Amino acid sequence: MVKNTSMSVEGDYTYLRINFAHPGSQIGKDTQNFPNPLATYVKEMSYRSSNQKEPGEITATGENLSTAFRLIKEMQKRYRTQEAEEREREGAVKQDKLILSTAKGNPKLKDLSVRPNIIQKKIAGTVEAHVNGFRYTSLRGDKIDVLYNNIKHAFFQPCDNEMIILLHFNLKNPVLWGKKKYSDIQFYTEVGEITTDLGKYHHMQDRDDIHSEHMEREMRKKLNLAFQNFCDKVVRQTNDAFDFDSPFNELGFFGVPYRSSCCLKPTSTCLVNLTEWPPFVVTLDEVELVHFERVSFQLKNFDMVFIFKDYSRKTQMVQQIPMSSLDSVKEWLNSCDIKYTEGIQSLNWAKIMKTIVDDPEEFFENGGWNFLAQDSDNEGDDEEESEESEYNESEESEEGSDEDEEESGEETEDSESEASLDSDESEGKDWSDLEEEALKSDRAKEHDVMDDRHSSKHRDRKRKHGSGGPSSKKRRL
Repeated sequence: MVKNTSMSVEGDYTYLRINFAHPGSQIGKDTQNFPNPLATYVKEMSYRSSNQKEPGEITATGENLSTAFRLIKEMQKRYRTQEAEEREREGAVKQDKLILSTAKGNPKLKDLSVRPNIIQKKIAGTVEAHVNGFRYTSLRGDKIDVLYNNIKHAFFQPCDNEMIILLHFNLKNPVLWGKKKYSDIQFYTEVGEITTDLGKYHHMQDRDDIHSEHMEREMRKKLNLAFQNFCDKVVRQTNDAFDFDSPFNELGFFGVPYRSSCCLKPTSTCLVNLTEWPPFVVTLDEVELVHFERVSFQLKNFDMVFIFKDYSRKTQMVQQIPMSSLDSVKEWLNSCDIKYTEGIQSLNWAKIMKTIVDDPEEFFENGGWNFLAQDSDNEGDDEEESEESEYNESEESEEGSDEDEEESGEETEDSESEASLDSDESEGKDWSDLEEEALKSDRAKEHDVMDDRHSSKHRDRKRKHGSGGPSSKKRRL
């Protein structure tokens, strides 16, 4: 089998190199099953041809290698296309034939577009309900059939606060339309202008704008009524065997299921976003567990992972959900009886699910999904420990303040006791004794005053005597 080819021109020669698939050539991928891996395989082949014309030749021999290189590339392209078509046809299911109804009053909606773009050009068409399914017929004559027995979920989304009104069908088995298989198909019509010309001058009191807004409101009412009547007629025609579900706008929250942010809205059976394409549809009955990642009050957003009951199915993730929506999402999951866990870290779900699929018995023997709950419990314990440490620190500070207050209280009690003893001693003396003590203290003060006066006079005399000595000597001279 040819793996790849390459051609190069070096000087006067053209080189064609052909690499073949052989055992050990695909490292890290699913190796091909070779019938005899111990046999001798050709790894590569190289051809060289001259670019110069020989006498009598019309073209150089090097052009033959160029033609061979082109033919090999075309053959590889056709082979890859055939493989892709076979893979598309593997999961697709051939639908039964649509039984047409000859009645004139069949439920019908006109001027609808279809998503995905099964038809090459965007052409409006008509959806009509028949005995066992719907048929969409474009103005060019293209036909798309959707049978009731292959519809898993049917949604009707009004144009309230939306720019389109739509009917969406989520299929049980993918259907091959053209050369591709599809699991979702949508019929919609635009309401108002999706794009606005910002360069156009608008005045608040412009009569044309006021009239256009009024006409848009009236058109929204008519479209909602027409689509609702169509759904009611289909339900009556199928004897309540088929029903339409509508999203709950008040329970919606924003997130990023694919590439762009959109509003996810719960229904009675699903969580959907039908306005953006590709659509996001998760059936709640197929969900076993919901895990919230990056849940921290320090972050503005968190992620939500849907783990399905079929472990071979890839998990579905919604990213960048605002932290303000966490409580409302939890309340909605509780109302749906869906278990949820939360954690700070982002997990490698592809590796986790592969481990579970390889040995599910060992996974459940080791506790199953309890490791997610343990992580959330450990995080809660850490928060409680931090709160307890803060509480203990506050208690220690309070105990220290209490001890200081007790010590200060003991000091005040000691001072009060000493004062009380002094007062008790003073209270034990008579008035005569107190008068004698007062007289003694007055005499002692008078004696001290007299001593101070005597000492000051003595110092003044010495100063005068000392200052008169030298002056007398000078006079004698």
